[in-house]
This record gives sequence, C-alpha cells and structure tokens, in this order.
Amino acid sequence: MDCALKVLLLAALILLVSAQNGYRNLPYVQQKYVDKALEKANQDLGGNSHIAFQSLKGIPNTMKSSFYVNAHLIVTPCKKASPNAYEHRDDCVTQKPNTPIIDCLVCKTKDGQELVDCARLMDVNNGKRKEIRDNCEKYFPSGGVIIGLQKPQFLDDVK
Repeated sequence: MDCALKVLLLAALILLVSAQNGYRNLPYVQQKYVDKALEKANQDLGGNSHIAFQSLKGIPNTMKSSFYVNAHLIVTPCKKASPNAYEHRDDCVTQKPNTPIIDCLVCKTKDGQELVDCARLMDVNNGKRKEIRDNCEKYFPSGGVIIGLQKPQFLDDVK
C-alpha cells in the first residue's frame, strides 16, 4: 500500500509539472487547433494583453475528417508582442488578476466548415454560445458507437 501511495503521488507531481508548460507538451496536431483558438481569442478578446493556453477541456478529436478541440485560455499580464501576435510564449503563462477564463472551441461543423468560437467560460456555461456551438458535428469522446437500445433476446434466457 505504501508503494501504491508513492506511485500515486509521483503521478500527481508529474501531472502538476507538465501542466506548467502544457502547450509544449501537446502533440503537434493539437497545437495546430490550439493555435487557431489563440489567434481568434487574441483577435476578439485580447485587447493589448497576450492570451495564453491553459488547458484542454475533455478529450480532443483531431482526425482530419472530423475535429473537435475545446481549449481554456487565460489573459496574461504580458503585453502583445505585436498587434497580430498570438503564438505561445513560455514567458507568459500566468493569469492576469480579475480576468475570466476564455473557452475556445475549434470544430468541424455539420456542413463541413471549420468553426472557431471563443467566449468567456461563464458565458459558455450559461448557454450563451449554445446556438453557435450546436453547429459542430456531434463528437463522442468515448469513441463508442451506439448500436441499439433494445435488450438482446438472448438475455431473456438468463436468470
């Protein structure tokens, strides 16, 4: 039991350390979608402040035919390097006081287009972006397929 506790603590420490530089730990394909979110958020919500990646929400889907990446971003105390700058900066990863988390969704819509939608997390949680985000193709992170809801006949024989 003592060994299991040490392993658990080590795993928690590794997760904590990797979260400090989370953007660099993302696979390239996920970084590509996070970059689109960063660009949109910096364009629409950043003002003069740099916006940085904080974390991914849920399990991203990054297949070519269907993609769905939900990222949480933060406004940092750093100034933008230039008006169009949005790239990740290792020196700017702390949240500016009294600023909300930004929730960005990059997905493939039902008509095959790409949607990049960024808003304050509290607005997303209150359903204010539901109509826009409902245009995304449905994505089931478990990867499972729902085949049917009827009880199989062979279960009738089991007592």
